[in-house]
Amino acid sequence: MGHWTGAAKIVIVAAIVGAVVSTVPGDEAPTKKPAAPGPGANADSKEPAAPASLRFLPKSRRMSTFDFEGRFEITARDVSFEAPDAYKEGFSFWAGRMKGQKRSEVCQIVTITQDADDHGLVSFRRTIPKYDVEIERQGEVLAPGGNVEKSVATLQWEGTFDVFGNVKEMRKVAGKDDEEITALAIPEMSRLFPDVDGPRDLKIGEGFKEERVVRLPSKLGIAGLEKLTIQWTREYTLKSFGDGVATFEVKTTYATDPAFKADTDKTTCRISGGGSGEALFEIRRGVFVRSRQPTSMHIDLEAPLRPLPNHPETDAGTLGKSHIDLDLLLSGQQTVRRVWGEEPD
Repeated sequence: MGHWTGAAKIVIVAAIVGAVVSTVPGDEAPTKKPAAPGPGANADSKEPAAPASLRFLPKSRRMSTFDFEGRFEITARDVSFEAPDAYKEGFSFWAGRMKGQKRSEVCQIVTITQDADDHGLVSFRRTIPKYDVEIERQGEVLAPGGNVEKSVATLQWEGTFDVFGNVKEMRKVAGKDDEEITALAIPEMSRLFPDVDGPRDLKIGEGFKEERVVRLPSKLGIAGLEKLTIQWTREYTLKSFGDGVATFEVKTTYATDPAFKADTDKTTCRISGGGSGEALFEIRRGVFVRSRQPTSMHIDLEAPLRPLPNHPETDAGTLGKSHIDLDLLLSGQQTVRRVWGEEPD
């Protein structure tokens, strides 16, 4: 950052009080000369103007390694039910068991890119060498059964990035999915950074929007909602840029997917909520390097209740309602290193 420079001006005011005072030769006060201006300095010099806008240009980094460390947390902050008296005891038990339950997942995802082809597409291979899951229930920390880390470490994908670093296509080439792996938050953490359709010039307060239809990040255990999808919208607004880094505010909104239909009659689910976070973008290299996105989600459910033995009043297909409040945290950071040759930019 430059500093204001300029020639100093010294003004000497002589005060004459009462009468003229003569001076003796040789007794004159020495005259102080103005300091010489610095090189290139003048009264009209100005600090170079800061750029008015950011050239936001995401890039696919060829011949590079992307080392991503991600974290996903989901906590059941509150759970409540609306049901006839015959169900209240059972529902109260499950509400108490679910409330406060927290699931945390951390991972390392490594992506290695090749050189670009004639169309600018960049091939990549992706692995997950580290994965850990913790479940906290009623103050007790539990580890899931099986060996998640070893199972996930066998997974490998191959695919291509477009010129802006978006995944154009990806396929699994090693490892097998099972119910436990499918339930992991690998898709959520893989989507921490946005897809961008091209470059743009952004001023402070401007940005872009990303909209996706994704699965609900937590199973509900309700018939007909096993494949529930939701709308996930993120608005990126430029807050500041300088020293090679741009900072974006990330506003997340959750909503019901209007295209989703439950597989069972009289079963509905409404989704709302969101939150605000932040993301950092490395300008020269054209990659997001860090983001933290805390959010809250509210779920309203209505579904038929199963008849209870010895309670004939429950045989008429009674509907029950559930209200669930979730706190979610999606965060991570990545380093990008050139593994062969010089970086072109």
